[in-house]
Amino acid sequence: MARIRSIKPEFFTSLAIADQPLSARLTFIGLWTYVDDNGVGLADPRLIRAAIWPLEEAPDILQRTREDLQSLHAGGLITLYEASGKQLVAVTNWAEHQKVSHPRKPRYPRPEEVDHTPADLDSCNPPKTSGNPPEDLQSPRETLRPEQGSGSREQGAGKEEDAEPPASAENPIRHDVERVCKHLADVVAQGGGKKPTITKTWRRDTRLLIDRDGVTPDQAIAAIDWAHNDPFWQAHILSPGKLRAKYETLRRQALARQRGQRPAGPPTAPSDIPKEEIPDVLQFG
Repeated sequence: MARIRSIKPEFFTSLAIADQPLSARLTFIGLWTYVDDNGVGLADPRLIRAAIWPLEEAPDILQRTREDLQSLHAGGLITLYEASGKQLVAVTNWAEHQKVSHPRKPRYPRPEEVDHTPADLDSCNPPKTSGNPPEDLQSPRETLRPEQGSGSREQGAGKEEDAEPPASAENPIRHDVERVCKHLADVVAQGGGKKPTITKTWRRDTRLLIDRDGVTPDQAIAAIDWAHNDPFWQAHILSPGKLRAKYETLRRQALARQRGQRPAGPPTAPSDIPKEEIPDVLQFG
């Protein structure tokens, strides 16, 4: 049952919110009416789609809802997790978003109250041809505070449980994936940051970028180089998950600059592109 919620003016000036695609921003607001008074609800994309987008007739609306949830999760605005055998979604810093009068008794625990594991959205609608859902969900990120507009400079410093299992016949090394991950880690370190650890999450997100999104390793590397020559994007493209979420935006901005157009994007971005960067623009554009 939908609930009446409020929205603060700071929502529209939050950098963490602005970093999300437009559809994800609307999905985020819609989630506030979907979750209970404790900020938690079932993480079934079909239920969320029915609650938030009931009149949307686009054939890909369910997939876009999944992608919005993943983007919000990667940005730290929500947490997708499993607890007590249920796939759940929790709005981060719920008490800062909503002041609920006479809240009802919580139906589900919040992620900080339990030892949880990442949720698997595809388990809610598994493919008919496989008993194992594809890996397309990122691990929980560092918590953000959207109203303050603080971003997370996640660099993939993985926890022990995020370590990649040893290579085997069932889990062979993907040299194309390793190439992109190593390049991004090196570029981040060259920019003055601590060199990130290449984790299971990094490899998974890179596999999805290549296999699902159709981005070649050369295109991914060119996009990394272009982003890290930009004073705005170099502070944001610090992991394959963020690269995957923003690849299309980077591509459009690169092409716009190449054509001498003013790109749609942050005002901090430079207005032109050096000639020596044009081959990279063409390569990933």
